[in-house]
Amino acid sequence: MPSTQFKYHNDFKLTEKQTVAEASQLLIDKNLSLVPVTDTAGKYLGVFSLNGLLALVLPRAALMEGGLTDLGFLSDRLEILQERMREHGARPVGDVLEKHVPIIHPETPLLEIVLHLYRAENDIPVVDNKSGQLLGLLLGTEFVSLLGAGV
Repeated sequence: MPSTQFKYHNDFKLTEKQTVAEASQLLIDKNLSLVPVTDTAGKYLGVFSLNGLLALVLPRAALMEGGLTDLGFLSDRLEILQERMREHGARPVGDVLEKHVPIIHPETPLLEIVLHLYRAENDIPVVDNKSGQLLGLLLGTEFVSLLGAGV
């Protein structure tokens, strides 16, 4: 069954030139795990995610494969983390977007959507398979509610 029967939110998106501060505020205001990023013509480029936002305040050594896991020796006062976040606020999201995340297309089978949601535990960008245009964002919580998870 294709995914065309689901509602896609096309009001949750950013262009690559918008700032990290704007992107962060959208994540917070709309309680999203990620926001699709497009070029000025609406072509999908990637996402700005909550994980990507948190990565901006972590030391690089913690982000590397096999990197640090014990960060207790570093200063972690809230003010320091807030300052790190402010340092990135004016950066364009195009500089920090994630390109290798699951996406779906209007033709994506239902069980494949479930699999993507299971693996990513996120919202999923919906992209036109031919043009590469962003069609919207499928919210994981709305999809689960369609399944009757609260019944």
